[in-house]
Amino acid sequence: MTVHRIVDHELSLSLPRHWTTRDRPAPGLVLEARSPVVPASGFAPELALRTVPLDDLPTPPGGWDVEDADEFELSGRTVGYERLGHVVGTTDLVTDQWTWIVGDTAVVLTGTVARAEYADYCDVFEDVAATVDLTPLGGGPGSVRLAGARW
Repeated sequence: MTVHRIVDHELSLSLPRHWTTRDRPAPGLVLEARSPVVPASGFAPELALRTVPLDDLPTPPGGWDVEDADEFELSGRTVGYERLGHVVGTTDLVTDQWTWIVGDTAVVLTGTVARAEYADYCDVFEDVAATVDLTPLGGGPGSVRLAGARW
């Protein structure tokens, strides 16, 4: 179990068993996971977990199309969902994005895959999002524990 300073919650989630992960690879990026399998498109599916102060919550840059948007309850918490289409180089990509609000911070989970393989990975992304659990800590403001499990 790794301890991260984010907000006063414990954040746990389950990831696909053989995906490679990196903790804290960049500022604001809590976790990054990538499939060991590179599909025919040449783009390895990836998951990313970020924290963003609400004041700095970006809007998708030009070239990102909002294909679906919704808000619903997931594991007892309200979550915003968006499916975004975008192109990187010559690869048409789809990103599923879930956003939870914790105090003045957005916790954002994204799953990105080439559009051609979206049907193969959208359930994987949804399964990971369904395992996100944010539980208040008794340890005081500013601390979060990130617990990762594998299936």
